[in-house]
Amino acid sequence: MKKQKIHCVVVDQNVEVTASLDAALRHADVLLELKQVASVQQLIPVLQELQPHLLFCPHEKSAPSVELLEMLQRYSPDTLLVWVSRDEWQGLTTWLMGVESCTLPLNDLEYFGQYIDFLLRYSAIKQDFRDCKHLLGVSELRCHWLVDYSWEAIAYISQGMHLYANNAYVTLFGFEGMAEVRSMPVAQLAEAVERKTFEAMSRAADVGSKPSNRLLITLRTLDGERMRAEIRFIPAVLKGKRCTQLHVRPLERNMLKGVSMRKQDNPWEAAEQRLHDAPAPPVAPVVVSAVAKAVVPPPISGMNMVFHKFQRLRENLPNLYMATPEFQQKAQRLDYAALLRQLVTPASRFRLDYWNLGQAVLKLSAQGNEKPGYLVFVSVGGSILNNETDLKRVIELLNAAPAAAERIVLALQYRDCMEQMAGLSKVIKLFRAVGVKLAIDDLPDEPRALKFVQVVKPALVCLDVTKTQRLPAFVAQLAESRCQVIIPGIQDKAALKVAYSTAAAYVQGGVRT
Repeated sequence: MKKQKIHCVVVDQNVEVTASLDAALRHADVLLELKQVASVQQLIPVLQELQPHLLFCPHEKSAPSVELLEMLQRYSPDTLLVWVSRDEWQGLTTWLMGVESCTLPLNDLEYFGQYIDFLLRYSAIKQDFRDCKHLLGVSELRCHWLVDYSWEAIAYISQGMHLYANNAYVTLFGFEGMAEVRSMPVAQLAEAVERKTFEAMSRAADVGSKPSNRLLITLRTLDGERMRAEIRFIPAVLKGKRCTQLHVRPLERNMLKGVSMRKQDNPWEAAEQRLHDAPAPPVAPVVVSAVAKAVVPPPISGMNMVFHKFQRLRENLPNLYMATPEFQQKAQRLDYAALLRQLVTPASRFRLDYWNLGQAVLKLSAQGNEKPGYLVFVSVGGSILNNETDLKRVIELLNAAPAAAERIVLALQYRDCMEQMAGLSKVIKLFRAVGVKLAIDDLPDEPRALKFVQVVKPALVCLDVTKTQRLPAFVAQLAESRCQVIIPGIQDKAALKVAYSTAAAYVQGGVRT
């Protein structure tokens, strides 16, 4: 196998640093290509051309590192950033969007050389892994083409939900399009008496690594037609994510026809029957583009979108409302928090938030050519950070109503962002492209949260007051980062007075001035 060449770039601002690196790299048992640049400002074309494995920079405590990290995130995210210091040390640390960095001390030459050797080998492994991912992507694309042109009905599924289906599958079950396919839980296609067996095999396929045995089962089309079919679950990859292919081979059709499964897209499973039986509320007519009509979810029986106004702490700020879904049937009322407690899967959380976002878009679009003078705060859950299908649906919805998108603030939870850091960069870029503002919800008072806000630069942050001990100081630090702060949970005048003494922009709670 051909020996891999390691590309290294040195920011040549310090003679001692350059000399020590030359000595350590000469003793390394790898094939190297070393390039020197005079300053950080000359890095961008080098990063674009070489995509280097390692970038060495002299460590200066007074020099800001955020700009360099952002540069790597944009032009070469797999590059390892190595700060060379006189006596400081820090092991490999993963920053925003997966950029890794460390700090090496020059005062211990033996350790310095050993760690350089480790970094060279580690960067080579990263390159091998990147190449494997590329080859996997090629294989995945080829498999996807074969599925699309196959006469056999095949769908990609994960955690009980459809991700994608070919034309044979769509036609077999009578779906009207991919939107309807994605909204249908896979187990709903199985006959009720055999559904537990189907669900057990589907769960086993989610964690297994081998194709399942063939299973004879009775399935139903959306029009209620029953058919005997042979199915099989096969491990697969779709858009870089692990999933399962469901192969369906019908054996006997035109069995006794049952009840049609066509119904409105319910945003959560636990209340499905309750929503289906409730009378539909009157819906005011709105004027919206034909494209928007195609992607905005329809009204749901018993569901309403309600606005809750945030209280402004300064007059020069625009009014801000929070859009939340609410279910009302007879004497029973479920607010957003109660609905979230009933959700079964992350997919159902997305459908609830997507419905809510669609209603907010309709509300804003109903203003016609008159742009409303307020902003709407909408939570979208964390699934868009790791599910490209969910993200695509949100972006399509916002693209269909650009005037409404400019008035929307989409909120992601801080915990979700930290857990799905790799997907955050793409989400931020798409948000900017469609004109929506980004908000971070439930932000705790901790050093890495402040660093996170400084790098991401959201328009708004909503604090987690249960994890904020030094409220005025933390709000002041966030305000210095040009971020407007919302303080939730204001229930008495004393708390409101404290909020007014801070640099916060809005408060949320039951107390009014």
